[in-house]
Amino acid sequence: MQMRTESMRILVVGGVAAGASAATKARRANEDAEIVIFERGPYVSFANCGLPYYVSGEIQRMEDLLLMTPERFAERFRIDVRLYHEVTGIDREAHTIEVRDLRSGRTSLERYDRLILAPGARPILPPLPGITLPGVFTLTTVPDAERLREVIASRQVRRAVVVGAGFIGLEVAEAFLKQGIETHLVEKLPQLMPQMDAEMAAPLAAHLVDRGAHLHLGAEVAAFRGGVELEGVELASGELLPAEVAVVSIGVRPELGLAVDAGLEIGAAGGVVVDERMRTSDPDIYACGDVVEVVSLVTGRRVRLPLAGPANKEGRVAGANAAGGDMTFPGVVGTSIVRVCDLTAAKTGLSEREARLAGFDPLVSYTNPMDHAGYYPGGRRLAIKLVADRQTGRVLGAQIVGAQGVDKRIDVLATAIYGGMSVEDLEGLDLAYAPPYSSAKDPVIMAGFVAANEWRGEVDVVTPLELAERLDGGEPLRVLDVRTPEEYEDGHIPGAESAPLERLRDSLHRIEKSLPITVYCLVGYRSYHACKILAHHGYQVRNLSGGFMTWSQAFPDRVVRGREPVGIGR
Repeated sequence: MQMRTESMRILVVGGVAAGASAATKARRANEDAEIVIFERGPYVSFANCGLPYYVSGEIQRMEDLLLMTPERFAERFRIDVRLYHEVTGIDREAHTIEVRDLRSGRTSLERYDRLILAPGARPILPPLPGITLPGVFTLTTVPDAERLREVIASRQVRRAVVVGAGFIGLEVAEAFLKQGIETHLVEKLPQLMPQMDAEMAAPLAAHLVDRGAHLHLGAEVAAFRGGVELEGVELASGELLPAEVAVVSIGVRPELGLAVDAGLEIGAAGGVVVDERMRTSDPDIYACGDVVEVVSLVTGRRVRLPLAGPANKEGRVAGANAAGGDMTFPGVVGTSIVRVCDLTAAKTGLSEREARLAGFDPLVSYTNPMDHAGYYPGGRRLAIKLVADRQTGRVLGAQIVGAQGVDKRIDVLATAIYGGMSVEDLEGLDLAYAPPYSSAKDPVIMAGFVAANEWRGEVDVVTPLELAERLDGGEPLRVLDVRTPEEYEDGHIPGAESAPLERLRDSLHRIEKSLPITVYCLVGYRSYHACKILAHHGYQVRNLSGGFMTWSQAFPDRVVRGREPVGIGR
């Protein structure tokens, strides 16, 4: 490690979340160091997560997105910020970087004692015909948002296409809908929000359709059509979606050029390899943000997670250690949240699909509790999916969709995952309760009850997907709907028999024991009691996790309305 007699010189490549956090933490750790940020864009620190809300007009002033200016960096932190300066190379042996002034074209060499790489990531743009047409946008920088907002205002945009249904895509679609723009959302996969399991993303799709969006799931874009300006987006099916504006949001790619050219180690996940102190394979170079791989606290494997929260924390650790400190970054859980019109969707840890890919045998449970006490006005249901390790009961992940109270619950579950807690630990949580805010049994605790009952073997459970597969496979079984006859007639699972819970004990003589039984109610509570009754009398019985509400959410086209043959106890 090379040491110098003059004051330490720390150079930071890139601003925004990781770079700006690294620079300011380095200053707090070392008052004497010379710190310089090189940023190739016009802004050094801005709220990129707020860009869709600037496009929608909810954030009206662009200045509100600017978190720090070069002037404030200089005045408050004595940090030298050089905008429109692109770092083009690293000489590790000489401890220098090559910098090009994008306005003058001049290049220079800058000496460093410690170098922090935070170049971020660039949006992925597919090489399709018409991708460079005016009217085709990405949304990752303030200039992107300014141009898009100007076009919407000046051209009186009536129709728009959003390509990609991840976080940014959904937020942009919402921004267009709020402004009365006819909005088409195109996603290559057969569901929205690829990070979530399909049945948890389904309510978002239904909600967007209710709000007027046109969804094209399992569809690919073939070309962007137009002459001087964009006129439409052509799908691989041949369908043409007329549009004056299109936003491409199919993911980002880390800016690895500098690291690769400098010979720094790149990992299997496609990011710069760093240790827990955010140090790269060169002891004098640190890296943070979208460009790095970090450890998943759930799987123990290295992952890339381009989210603002981890980027800020990684930058803080990189800055402290580059300046001579000793901080560590333990890893990530992977917690995210998005608003989609009047719904909110959130995820932490692993989805069921991700858990299986990681080698876990996942225990899955669904609950649909009210976000606060049912007797207090204004309560709304939450759809909660909990994923745990079937062997140990450790919580691996959770997904929540609802109109209110989602953020509070996902943060509790993220904390539980961070702490390595089990589903039984969730049962014992001591959470705040008053009728306007929660229930005496908070939704997180209820999710713990249900999952822990399953984990301890107190009740056998079948998920909606498993039940559908068994029905489709012709497996002999009997499905009992233990709700009221009126609820049954409003909608039930195909082939299910009505067996109201209140009459179940008196109807046991009509239920044969030769076939396994699946019981369900609206959300799984009454059917849990039915399971206990039937099991006590020697029946082989399973409870449908999440009940009819989760079934109809996962399979909206597999719901029967009206009466079928008279059921048990009717």
